[in-house]
Amino acid sequence: MNILLVSHLFPPHKGGVETASYNTAKRLAEKGHHVVVLTSKTVGATEKYEKKEGFHIYRYKPLNLVALKKFSQSKRLGIPLLGVLKLKKIIKEHLIQIIHIEGRFFPISLLSVLLNLMIFKRRIFLTVQGRLKLGITGIIEDLFDQTITRSIYSKLNKIICVSNKLTNRLRRFKINDKKLIMIPNGVDVELFWSDHRSNYFDNYLDNVDVLKKVIFAGRLDPQKGIEYLIRAIPQVVKQFQEVHFFILGNGALEGKLKDLVKLLGINKTVSFLNMIPLEEMPQLYSSTDIFCLPSIHEGLPLSLLEALSMGLVIVASRVGGIPEVIIENENGFLFEPKNIDQLVNKLSKALNLTNEVSTQIRNNNRRKAYNTYSWDKIVYEIIKTYIQSH
Repeated sequence: MNILLVSHLFPPHKGGVETASYNTAKRLAEKGHHVVVLTSKTVGATEKYEKKEGFHIYRYKPLNLVALKKFSQSKRLGIPLLGVLKLKKIIKEHLIQIIHIEGRFFPISLLSVLLNLMIFKRRIFLTVQGRLKLGITGIIEDLFDQTITRSIYSKLNKIICVSNKLTNRLRRFKINDKKLIMIPNGVDVELFWSDHRSNYFDNYLDNVDVLKKVIFAGRLDPQKGIEYLIRAIPQVVKQFQEVHFFILGNGALEGKLKDLVKLLGINKTVSFLNMIPLEEMPQLYSSTDIFCLPSIHEGLPLSLLEALSMGLVIVASRVGGIPEVIIENENGFLFEPKNIDQLVNKLSKALNLTNEVSTQIRNNNRRKAYNTYSWDKIVYEIIKTYIQSH
């Protein structure tokens, strides 16, 4: 099949949509399909066109929207106008049969769908990655789903949701159930796999032998709930002193979070790290004991699946698709979002696990990642959806 993947964000830009789009394109190409990616030109991407790993990439500079104060992601919602204008040429040149859109909120997604419905008439699929939910963004999302999703996106061949929670949400907006299918995100189980511990964090620690390490990895913005993790740390340290917390990522809240760490007097217990290349993440994870994701809302976060594949003990909030991955006491621990007391309790449980139980959880997570969430299995389901929706 000849497939056009439209994704506003794509590597080298870092993030969940980018990683999911890249792995989908890569695996489709490996399985013999002709794959073309249309995306925005972002920092680190120098070429307007390139062919790599068996698929074609077209990048066009976006016309960025004015950032709205309470809508932090708005500055990412630019329109690669030239890319939209080149759609017809790309579709004709590559004999495109299928268009697959990643992310419903990006302007390029909506414009591509409208042009296809009016002009190109190709089979078209949409992947819904997550929710906005917080504050004014929740109002925006509800209005969007009541109008655009219901009237325009519901005309697509299939809407792929990455969790059952997202699928049920769209059902509530009266999207035809036959249009909806749940296919989760995946993880590169070959990249995110290690049988030995690394010393990645040793330079940050005074006594590397006695400390347990907890890591958060992701954007530093309100959605991820890092403030609640930081506020939980003083209570956790009272119960388990030999622990160090690492916060990996960058974002709008970085300065405020660092100030909060100072205010709480936990500077020696918390280290902030800049985001690192994806290929270095397995080494980082293999130096860690516990992965903590205190998100206020999620779709199905890729960082969770990476931690799962690495066999980490996981402590995460009970939101979005997370409870579909983490079963309490079987392969991790769940708490209600924003509930600091519950977070303290679950982190303490994770830190005090016996070696036997910890090993059992690690094995459960690795097995689950391989059997359920490997990208090869996920892309197989996507291909099956393409075929069955003919």
